[in-house]
Amino acid sequence: MKKKWEVRYFVTDVASVPVYKAYSKTETYRQAAKDGWGTVYRDENNALVCDEDCSASLYTKNGGYFGIFPYEEINKKEMPKQAACAAIIVSDSCGFTFWAEDFNQIHIFVTYDENGLVDTYRVEYGDSPIYDGEMEIRFEDLYQQPEGDWKETYRAEIPGTVEYQRKQEAAELAAQAAASAGQRETWMDEAQQKDFREICGLIDTIKSGRDFYRVMNQINGGRYSVDVINAAREFKQCFNSAQYEPEAPGAAADTVERDAAPALAYMDDLGVARCGECGAELLCSGTGDMPDVCPECGRRLEYDSFMEPDGPDVDKYRTRADNQQEAGTAAEAASEGRETALGTPDDMAGTDATAEEKRRKKRKKKPPCQGRAGTG
Repeated sequence: MKKKWEVRYFVTDVASVPVYKAYSKTETYRQAAKDGWGTVYRDENNALVCDEDCSASLYTKNGGYFGIFPYEEINKKEMPKQAACAAIIVSDSCGFTFWAEDFNQIHIFVTYDENGLVDTYRVEYGDSPIYDGEMEIRFEDLYQQPEGDWKETYRAEIPGTVEYQRKQEAAELAAQAAASAGQRETWMDEAQQKDFREICGLIDTIKSGRDFYRVMNQINGGRYSVDVINAAREFKQCFNSAQYEPEAPGAAADTVERDAAPALAYMDDLGVARCGECGAELLCSGTGDMPDVCPECGRRLEYDSFMEPDGPDVDKYRTRADNQQEAGTAAEAASEGRETALGTPDDMAGTDATAEEKRRKKRKKKPPCQGRAGTG
């Protein structure tokens, strides 16, 4: 079966950019010039426009050229037909695709950085000048990715790439952690070293006591090994929430006392579990476990009310919001009691009337009835 395309890569320090050598003129022309195939589309005015991340170059057999670029009007009448094209080069956010009747006319120019990785690159057709620092290479000279390595794990083995640097940093951190634990060699494999570095990065984001509980809840979510977590916390000297609070007289003690008082999770009228401190919705993890720490306010959570809503220890989990709500409820009840005892405002006004006013009302007599003249 004939190949539709081959692919090689520009390997830079931050990414691997694919370059496709296409063997189908029809598919390449569609990708470059047909509506909905990637490069061009029709806007609300039914005009053919180029996607902002794409471009295409159509080279004709008579030496002509037609370019398709973003923010430029595309003259459909002047666009060459597929049969008139001698070469097509398409670029998008993923990489390059080229087709040519004579692939020897396709030229690839690159520059390299100090690590031997590709720094700049371009793909041209026909006669093209070579600029300072550039080197022309063949398509076959580009990097060929190992088959099946869609995660691009090979980049971690190429010096100068970001992935290689991260791998080295993880190995160095793991070695330091092992040395601090008195071990001559680290026990972590490559995957554990990566997890170790991620955990250290999460710990570095802790700025307060509540951040401590939030981050620890994220770290202890089941993704990382307990041994790796303990090694990272030991290496970062991350022990409790008090060490992340401002240094002030009694600040650490106040923090410990505050954090030691958990918020009691409760279920609202719709059956949704919520934090007793801030009311945030509490969702279970993929394993069905409820969070130990509120994802919003960072308060430790207790779920005793789910097991014994009216238990004897429910008061110790009360929050300030609960107390304020109860105080308001008690005030309303007292107000209702007073209204019941005293009656309506009109009744209360009657009780406050003076004796003189009551006597004056008694002395008042109704006016005589006025009838119509002549009626008997």
